[in-house]
Amino acid sequence: MSSKSSTEIIRLSANVTAKETADVLLRDGGVIIENMFSEEHVAKMVQIVEKNLPSDRHEFGPKSPDTFFPEQTKLLWTLAARGDPVGRDVCFHPLVKGLRDELLFMNVVRTNDMNSESMQTRKTTITPRLSLSVAFDIRPGGKAQPIHRDEDVWGTTHDRPFRKEDIRQFGVLIAGTKTTKENGATLFIPGSHTWDDERIPKMEEVVYAEMEPGSALIFLSGARHAGGANKIKDPQDPLARRVIFSYFFAKGYLRQEENLFLSIPREVVLTMDQDMQALIGYESTESHCGFVDFKSPLEIGLDELFARTAETF
Repeated sequence: MSSKSSTEIIRLSANVTAKETADVLLRDGGVIIENMFSEEHVAKMVQIVEKNLPSDRHEFGPKSPDTFFPEQTKLLWTLAARGDPVGRDVCFHPLVKGLRDELLFMNVVRTNDMNSESMQTRKTTITPRLSLSVAFDIRPGGKAQPIHRDEDVWGTTHDRPFRKEDIRQFGVLIAGTKTTKENGATLFIPGSHTWDDERIPKMEEVVYAEMEPGSALIFLSGARHAGGANKIKDPQDPLARRVIFSYFFAKGYLRQEENLFLSIPREVVLTMDQDMQALIGYESTESHCGFVDFKSPLEIGLDELFARTAETF
């Protein structure tokens, strides 16, 4: 594969390996996986969104025209905790899990400070986390977002050549409906994950992630992108509604964008299997990030931890 970034978004089939996908992501910053989920699966995902969406136009207060989430957009947060079709089935899809292992799983090797031959090199691992999951239901009139980098939430800077080790997060945007340039397909700039902070995006560099339902745009958090504008005029047009399911996975040492410890009711957490509980953060890493009483929360047991009171603390 050429080391030069493509000017288009490469499209790969659903049977692609995580390694092959990661190679394209390292070069281009983004890739579309076609037919990643079946029509039947996507229909179940859309049903969950329709069941849980707020009844008003959106769940926020009045919006100004330049808001990051226009008022024509309904958002359903904490998507991954709302049932297996939008939760475990997506988070542990073989390709998604494989990409977490390829790009976000950290094997850390350190020597001790004194470099004594009598002490062994220390090895530890830091596992990835789900950082954010949200569904966007965008109707006619929704304006485009500003072009941005998702990892700006951590105050990152880009002042050296891009390295694989610099990847902090990747996103998976699954089309719930047909997405086109006209109804707001994601704007994406291939290769922009390698840019420094001084380079200004140009519209002629933008390509649109047009997809059929079930296909997914996967991209690195350092790549510049934006939600597009829904320019469909007729609300009865089959393309008038654009539904996108968005999942973001980050390295385990970073604070998650969505506060999942408060967003997900404890009763819901207790219904999850341990893999899902670990992915949302109820586990400590080998390096001890996230411990309780210097143990992993899962080792103690979430039932016991959730039952703690001020008197038993």
